Amino acid sequence: MDIPSLLQTRPIIAHTAIPGLKFRQMTGHEGLSQLFEFEVELLADNFNLDLRALLGKPLTLELATTSSPRYLSGQVTRCVMVGRENSVSRHYIYRATVRPWLWYLTQTSDNKIFQQKTVPDIIKEVLGEYGYPFELKLTGSYRSWEYCVQYQETDFAFVSRLMEHEGIYYYFKHERDQHTLVMTDDIASHAPVPGYETIPYFGPDRVTTPKEEYVSMWEVAAQVTPDGYATVDYDFTKPGASLDAMSRRKGGSEPGNLEVFEWQGGFQEAQHGEQYARIRLEELQSTQEQSMGLSNARGLAPGALFTLRNHPRKAENREYLVVSVNYRMSVGGYSTDSGLEEFYEASFSALPSNVQYRAPRVTPIPRTHGPQTARVVGPAGKEIWTDKYGRIKVQFHWDRYGQRNESSSCWVRVSSPWAGGGFGGLQLPRINDEVVVDFIGGCPDRPIVLGRVYNANNMPPVELPACATQSGFRSQSVYGDPTMCNMMIFDDTLGAELVHQRAQKDMCHEVNNNHSHVVGCDYSLEVGGNYSIKAKTLTVEIADETNVTLNGPTTVNRKDYSAETVGQVMENTTGNVITSTTGTVTTSRIGAQANTEIGAVGHYLVGAFGSVQIGDFKKTIFGNVG
Repeated sequence: MDIPSLLQTRPIIAHTAIPGLKFRQMTGHEGLSQLFEFEVELLADNFNLDLRALLGKPLTLELATTSSPRYLSGQVTRCVMVGRENSVSRHYIYRATVRPWLWYLTQTSDNKIFQQKTVPDIIKEVLGEYGYPFELKLTGSYRSWEYCVQYQETDFAFVSRLMEHEGIYYYFKHERDQHTLVMTDDIASHAPVPGYETIPYFGPDRVTTPKEEYVSMWEVAAQVTPDGYATVDYDFTKPGASLDAMSRRKGGSEPGNLEVFEWQGGFQEAQHGEQYARIRLEELQSTQEQSMGLSNARGLAPGALFTLRNHPRKAENREYLVVSVNYRMSVGGYSTDSGLEEFYEASFSALPSNVQYRAPRVTPIPRTHGPQTARVVGPAGKEIWTDKYGRIKVQFHWDRYGQRNESSSCWVRVSSPWAGGGFGGLQLPRINDEVVVDFIGGCPDRPIVLGRVYNANNMPPVELPACATQSGFRSQSVYGDPTMCNMMIFDDTLGAELVHQRAQKDMCHEVNNNHSHVVGCDYSLEVGGNYSIKAKTLTVEIADETNVTLNGPTTVNRKDYSAETVGQVMENTTGNVITSTTGTVTTSRIGAQANTEIGAVGHYLVGAFGSVQIGDFKKTIFGNVG
C-alpha cells in the first residue's frame, strides 16, 4: 500500500480558526465510547495570538492517504502559548487540546425528569439541545422508561450511563471542519475506512519502504471471563410474577460456571430482563480475546473494520473491529534545529468482528443520600389526586422544569403504618402537602413516600407550643373551609386529660357483639334532632333519683306493662286526666286507708254490678250511682 509520490511535502495540514497556523506534531487517544483527546502543537510567526480566538472553534487535521484524505476533527477546549520553537527559530509553539463536541456535556450538571420515553428518545432530546451533528444507527428495540431521572450529574454522565445500560456504544466520524457522533448497537453497522479494507502484517525481518503502510507488531491476549449472567427485579403491580433473567454462553475457558448475579436489573417485564442479561454477558465476554498492534496505517480508526493478512499465525488473518487508537504524528521541522521528522504511528486494540462489542459500564449511577422532601401536586382544582394503589404525584424541590401538576413525577407509592390485603391504614397526602420521600436502593428512579411534615404554609392543627400536651388526628372536609373537619384529639394535661371526638356531619358506630360504656362520673347526652333506641331487651338501673322532663306531648306505645314500686308512688297532675281501658277491669286493694276527694261533681259509672265494702260496711249497687 503506497503513498503516491505526488503527495505534498507536508502530508498533515492543520485547519484552524486562525489562518496561517502550521501543524508541528500531535499525540492523542481515541476509542469506542470514549471522548477523544488530541494534543496538537501548532507553529505561528506571531507571539501575540489571541488564545481565546481558538477556544470553542473547530480544529481539523487533514492526513494524506492513498485515497481520499483522512480527517481528525474536534473542538479546541484549551490553548497554551508554549514559547519559541528553539533559540534560532522564528516560529512560536502553541499547544491546543482538541476534544469532541460531546465533551461540552461534561461541563454541565442538571436534575431532570423524563417520563414514558425510550433511551434513544432521551438521548435525542439531550443531545439536540447542543446543535451538533449525531446519528443513531440502531437495530434493536428499546423499552419505554416510565420514569428516568438525571440526578446531580452532567449531561455526558447521564447519556453515557443510559447507553451503557442499554448496550449502545459510540464513535466519531471525522470530516473537514466537523465530526459526527455515531451511536450504534450492532457490529453490522461498522465498515472499513475506504482504502484500508485490508492491512498487511510485516514482521521485524521484513524490509519496508517509508511509503508502505502495514502492521508491524501484533499481540493476542486471551483471558478468563464469566460465562453466565443472572439478574432479577421486582414489580409491585405483579408481586407474584417471576422477574428472573439469565444468559449463559460457554466461553471456552476454564474453570467455567462463573456467573455474575445482579439485583435490581432495571426492568419490569421478563422479556426486557432477558435482553439485559444478554447485553451484560456480551459486555463481560467482549474482553475474552483482544489483539494489540502497532501500525503506520492512517486508516486505522475506532469503529472501523479491517482485515489482517500475511500474519504467520493463520488464525490471525481475519476481520477485526478497531476498539481504540493512540496516535503519534509529526512533520519535519520548519527550522533546522526543530528535532522533528516526518512520523506517524498508531498503537491500537481490536476485537474479532464476530464478537459483539459492548461498552463497559464505567459511568457511576447516581445515588441519593438519605430522604428528602417534596410537594404533593395534581391537576388544577383538585385537592386529592391518587390512583387505585393510593399513589400520588410530587414536585421535587430540585426539579426546575416541573410545572407543579399531575405530570411532575411518576406515580409514587405511599408508605402506610399498616398495609395488608384489604385491610390496614390509609391517610392519603393531599395536594400542597409536604411529604418525606426516600428512594429504593438509593435509585432516583424509584421514589417512595415515607412520611409527611408541616411547614409555614401547612401548620399543625393546634397552636404550639401552647397546646403541646395535645395529640391526635384532624382531617379537613374536601373543598370545605378550614373549620370543617373530623377529628379525635387527646389532651394529656395532668388533671385535665381529655379525649375529644368530632364528626363534621355523620358518625356511625358498628359493633358486631357487645358494646360497653363505663362512665365514672357524669354522663350528658344532647341531641338536636330525633333520638331513637331499638333493642331486643332494654334494662335501665338507676341507683338514686330519676328526673324526666318532657316539654312536649308524650306518647307511649306498649304491649304488656308491669310496674313495681317499693315505697311511695306520688303523681301530681295539673289539668285533666283521662284514662281509657279496653279489656279486663283491674281490682285495686288498699291496705290501710284511702281518701278520694272530688271538688264539684263526680260520677262513677258501673255497667252492671258494683260492690263497695269498707270494714263491716258493704253496699251493692245495681245500675247507676251519681
